[in-house]
Amino acid sequence: EFSRASIRFALILAIIASLGQLMTGHSSAVGVSKNQPEKLASLEGHFEAEAPADMYLFGWVNEENEKVTGLKIPGFLSFILSGKNDTKIPGLRSFPRMDWPPVNIVFQAYHFMVAIGIMLIAVSIISGFLYWRGTLFNARKWLILLIFSVLAPQIANQLGWITAEVGRQPWIVYRLLRTYKGVSATVSAELVLTSLILFTLIYFLLFALFIFLLDRKIKYGPGEEEVVGQARADI
Repeated sequence: EFSRASIRFALILAIIASLGQLMTGHSSAVGVSKNQPEKLASLEGHFEAEAPADMYLFGWVNEENEKVTGLKIPGFLSFILSGKNDTKIPGLRSFPRMDWPPVNIVFQAYHFMVAIGIMLIAVSIISGFLYWRGTLFNARKWLILLIFSVLAPQIANQLGWITAEVGRQPWIVYRLLRTYKGVSATVSAELVLTSLILFTLIYFLLFALFIFLLDRKIKYGPGEEEVVGQARADI
């Protein structure tokens, strides 16, 4: 019963939050188009200086030939930003090549992030439908999928950081300070690497602890003292 009540609340939150990503994502795209047009062009491999921008479902960017191979929706990025699919969007050729970020890395990180977001919307809605039909708790394979879907937002979050940070290269302060000029005169590369390794280990341990506690709660539920405490609170 505790698990049924928990998943009912979780599904409501998941559906609202996953659909909310569409609005926050749109808002972010509009902000990037105004403040970091080079990054926006990299997100969809848009090279033309002034032309309607397509949206790719998936693809691969050949930066040397300035070409993207993949499946696209023509003019859809222009439509998202302006409401018209023929609106011209500044492409990478509008900017000096030395100011371009690593286009394919940004493109791939962004599209994998978006794919995870769409997948989470689908998982949330389908799970809600199964719950409404009264068949969710008999769909064992689907319930196992829900367990592993807990990892998806964490992965999407990291891909989002890659998109944001690699996408603003070569600037450490956008159009004011280039990354190579931000190198510390006192902190060596070895110290930076050591810090990164230590932080990685710490976060790996925290992640392992998170998985351990999550698995324990799933298998055994709340402790007796937690149930008693909740019962008293309800009284």
